Amino acid sequence: MEGPCVTSPAEAFALFGELARLDREHLWSVCVSQEGRVLAMRRGAAGRACSTALPVASLLREAVACRAWGLIVAHNHPAGEAGPSPQDIRATRCLAEGARALGLRLLDHIVVTDGGWTSFRLMGLL
Repeated sequence: MEGPCVTSPAEAFALFGELARLDREHLWSVCVSQEGRVLAMRRGAAGRACSTALPVASLLREAVACRAWGLIVAHNHPAGEAGPSPQDIRATRCLAEGARALGLRLLDHIVVTDGGWTSFRLMGLL
C-alpha cells in the first residue's frame, strides 16, 4: 500500500500537525520517494521541554534503509516560537550535507507550534 504524497511544505506540515499538541520537543521524520510518496514515518523520542537532538546518523541510516529519495524532518517548539533557533539551523545544515553525501535530499525541516509552523525550505534555509 502506498503512503500519502508530500510535494509541498503545507502537505508536510499536515503530516506533522499533531506535534503542536505536545508539551516537550519531539523530532519526527518522513522518508519519501522521488514522486513524494511517504515510504516511512518515524516518530522520534521526546527531548527536553525546550530542546531535542537531531540524530543525523540514525535519520540518514533510516533513509538509506527504506531506499528513500528524500527526507523531511519536523520538530515542535512547545514555547510557541515558530522560527528556527540557531541550533536548529546548524543541525539542519549538518543533516543536509550528510544527505547530499549519500545521494539523498533533505527536502524540508518543519517547525511546528500551537499557533502555526515554518518551513526551512520556504525561508530559503535549504
